[in-house]
Amino acid sequence: MRVQEKAVRIGVVTHERDLHAHAVKAELERRHPATVHIFESDRFGREPGLSWSPQGLVRPVFPAADGTAVDLGTADVIWFRRLGNPRTSANPEVTDPVDRELIDVDTATAALGMLLSEFRGRWVDHPGSFWDAQNKIVQLRAAHDLGVRIPRTLVSQSPERVREFCAAHPGAVVKAVHGVMRAPVATATVSEELLAGDASIRLCPAIYQEFVPGRRHVRAQVFGDRVLAALLESDDLDWRPNLDIPAQEHRLPGRVEDDLLTILRRLNLRMGIFDLKLTDEGEYVWLELNPQGQWLFVEGMTGLPLIEAFCDFLYGEAAG
Repeated sequence: MRVQEKAVRIGVVTHERDLHAHAVKAELERRHPATVHIFESDRFGREPGLSWSPQGLVRPVFPAADGTAVDLGTADVIWFRRLGNPRTSANPEVTDPVDRELIDVDTATAALGMLLSEFRGRWVDHPGSFWDAQNKIVQLRAAHDLGVRIPRTLVSQSPERVREFCAAHPGAVVKAVHGVMRAPVATATVSEELLAGDASIRLCPAIYQEFVPGRRHVRAQVFGDRVLAALLESDDLDWRPNLDIPAQEHRLPGRVEDDLLTILRRLNLRMGIFDLKLTDEGEYVWLELNPQGQWLFVEGMTGLPLIEAFCDFLYGEAAG
């Protein structure tokens, strides 16, 4: 504990088995005078459970994973990482998919209402900003408006427009606009089979982008004003399924760091995980932002001091 550091209380809104939440709690409480409560929003059915009343008929109870009944009004920062979990292992006795969805949605909605009503501290990040920034169309508009280099992009479910775009950009890739947790869809090269059928294209919009050549991928973690980036080398279109690849710390040019920080400010975020491509010509191409992306594995691959940097950032937000 450092001399004269302010004691703070931090809440982490997430779901069960979140390694990031537990690792940050342990490191924060080791490095700083911080009390960290983990709120597993898919397991609120355990004691003491969630309670709230607009007339104050009961004391508001927001249940932490260790059984503590937390008063949200005493928290300095909420790290809003995850809310709800359709794949939770909680309530195994409930087997009907509709019943399970009802439990998940209503629990998450009640928890969000309590957070918005009772918490008065700082958010990392506010739920509204978090969900806005998760939308890839919102991200792309923000990056483009700021003059950041992004791939040529079409969002469409029109067979005619999709075919025209892909003809103009051979090797184009397709990705989901959002996707679902139950069955994640990987980014893929647009196939002749897809282009041949109107029905599959018309089913729902997708994101079509020009292929950015090169095997150098950049994962940039931004915590507040600090940018820590890693360079990963892979011939795969999506490097994430195979992490047995060369990886090292990477210093971004100042203008690229400034671009990332500006995008976060535009989206009202204090943190974000960015994916970029570094072309053979040395150009950085912005691909996407995950407001609460995974980053612990990057520390394991590169030795970047990410958990230390994040804990210092989160403590600074709380001590404000």
